[in-house]
Amino acid sequence: MAQFHAVLTGDLILSTRGTAAQVDDTMMVIEEAVDRFGDDTRFHRYRGDGWQAYIGAAGRGLEAMLFLAAQLRAMDLLSSRMALGLGDATGFDTGTLGTAGGTAFVQSGRALDAMTDGQWLALAGKGVDPLHHALMAYLDAQVQGWSPEQAEAVALSLDPDGPYSQQVQAERLGISRQAFAARLSAAGFDLTRQATRAFAAQFAQGAADG
Repeated sequence: MAQFHAVLTGDLILSTRGTAAQVDDTMMVIEEAVDRFGDDTRFHRYRGDGWQAYIGAAGRGLEAMLFLAAQLRAMDLLSSRMALGLGDATGFDTGTLGTAGGTAFVQSGRALDAMTDGQWLALAGKGVDPLHHALMAYLDAQVQGWSPEQAEAVALSLDPDGPYSQQVQAERLGISRQAFAARLSAAGFDLTRQATRAFAAQFAQGAADG
C-alpha cells in the first residue's frame, strides 16, 4: 500500500505590521512545534514570512496543524495561514525541503495559494473530499475564535509528548482542573479532539519512511 505523507505550507498573517523580531520569534515557535512531532520532521523558512514543514505520516497532519495554531495563539504571536497537503513525498530526508518533491508538497503549496481572504486553514491531496473541507471550515472558525488562554489549554492537550491528565495540565498553568476544563470547553476541544482522532484513523498508512 502506498504511503501517505503530510506537508504543511504557510505564511504569516499581517507580517508586514510586525517587527522583524516578531516575525523571527513566530518562525522559531513554528519550527520548535514541528520538531516536537519527531526526528523525521523537517522545517524550511522561505521568502521572509513563508515556511514549509514535512510532518511525516499523513495521519499526524491535522493534529500537527492544530498544535501549531494553538501554540501561536497561546503565545500571542503573529498567526499563520496553513495548508495541509497529503500524498507521496520524496527527498524530504536529504538536504533541505527546497529539494523535496511529491504530491504532498505540490498540493500543500497550491492549497495555500488558493486560500480566500480570512481563511487560515486548508486541506488538499489524496483522499480529501467535500466533508473534509467542511471539517476544515469548522476548525478554522474555532482556531480564529480561541483566546490566548483557551489556545494554551488546547496546545497542552495536543502536546505530542502527552497525554497528561487535566489535573497535571492545570497544575502546569497554576489554575484549577475545573478552570482548565472550562477553557477547553469554551475552545470546543472535545470536537477538535474527535476530529484529529478520526483524521488519524482514516489516513493511517504506517510509518512514512518513503
